[in-house]
Amino acid sequence: MESDDDTDHKEVGIQQKVKKYETKKSMNLFKKAKKIIPTGASSLMRTSSWDPYPLYIKSGKGTRIWDVDGNEYIDFLMAFGPIINGHANEKINGAVRKFLRNGSLFGAPSELEYKLAKEFKKFVTTQDMVIFALSGSDATFNALRIARAATGKDMILKFEGHYHGLHDYAAVSVEAPPPVSGLRWFPKSLPYSAGIPPEVMDTVVVASWNDLESLTKILKIRGNEIAAIITEPIMANSTVITPEGDYLKAVRELADEYNILLIFDEVITGFRVGPGGAQKLYGVTPDLSTWAKALGNGYPISAISGKKEYMELIGNGVGFGGTYFSSPISLVAANANLKLLEADDFAAYSHLGRITRRLGRGIEEICDNLNENIYVNYETGVLSFVFTDQRKITNYRESVNMDWNKYKGIQHKMLQRGIYYHPDGAERLPPSVAHTDEDVDKFLVAFEESLKEYNREN
Repeated sequence: MESDDDTDHKEVGIQQKVKKYETKKSMNLFKKAKKIIPTGASSLMRTSSWDPYPLYIKSGKGTRIWDVDGNEYIDFLMAFGPIINGHANEKINGAVRKFLRNGSLFGAPSELEYKLAKEFKKFVTTQDMVIFALSGSDATFNALRIARAATGKDMILKFEGHYHGLHDYAAVSVEAPPPVSGLRWFPKSLPYSAGIPPEVMDTVVVASWNDLESLTKILKIRGNEIAAIITEPIMANSTVITPEGDYLKAVRELADEYNILLIFDEVITGFRVGPGGAQKLYGVTPDLSTWAKALGNGYPISAISGKKEYMELIGNGVGFGGTYFSSPISLVAANANLKLLEADDFAAYSHLGRITRRLGRGIEEICDNLNENIYVNYETGVLSFVFTDQRKITNYRESVNMDWNKYKGIQHKMLQRGIYYHPDGAERLPPSVAHTDEDVDKFLVAFEESLKEYNREN
């Protein structure tokens, strides 16, 4: 590893304890929950891929979490990305507790919303206006509605493997099994869920990401019908896949050519990869953007931002609202969260970038020493690794060519060493500002031991 990554994990001398973590309470809770809650939890990703049952987490502090059986783990899932400043952050929670003395929800405008909008603009200088909602799905749904209203067109274009929430217009080709997914340059639009009307599917066109040939050909055919192109600027739901070269700039140019609004879904990348999100990182300004996860450090809040001419359509023909949109509790938390990230000229991102690089390079080094085929990709605050012979992964179809069983098997062994992350190989590891070099060292020691143990057994 390079010198800016400080101590090589092999020199730390950490002895990772391997013990049998008893999780009987989690098992019993899962059995009981499934009798009255479909799948046992109110979000499928909390239970899917966890075999034979998920862990029930009771508490967290900083980078540590504890399950209902009392087992302690270093958390590298961080609630799938929202926890940017660590669990139970005292400055954030303290601000919320202080506010709660005066109430919780009023159904009226709040000065807090104006303050958060001003704070938001310190980070996201590329967007003129911002409005707040509750979840990432709320944000992408409303952004698409604005784009349709602005252009007078009904169709949208999304990319294979990109996740923009679970509303009908987003739940298309999130997964695309190769036998039925169509041509690489012109993928078929496939429903991600039962219950999506075919009329909705007919309004969603799908292209291959990081593939200008695919996008260019499709726009020549359907471009005049498309209201919006929506994309994750960094793919982060089918492993972490960064854009190739000037790909995003070329997408911007094509959108302009066909009078299409470009939407960046920064629900994951926003307030995580840098102060201005991926759009600042790559120097490409979309017409509209969506934000959520790391905005609230675990408190439910999302945002839609964009150019003034499009944002001002809200209330001028475009409806928008919800009882819990811009909840004062979440506004207080988000304000406190962004203040922490802004401190000392956004110094938190330098630390987060270094921690992410150290983790990624450490994984690569271990696998190189063990002659293990692996592909690691990362940007500040987001990282994934997959066991594969591929030298590089640039799109969804390449990302699925991995050893899923090995990933899950090693994740299980990592749990026994006190390291927590999701067992689905497509998911990302999102380090937080709270993670330390010691946390990374412990991950890397556990990873090397788990990999060796898995290979011995298989």
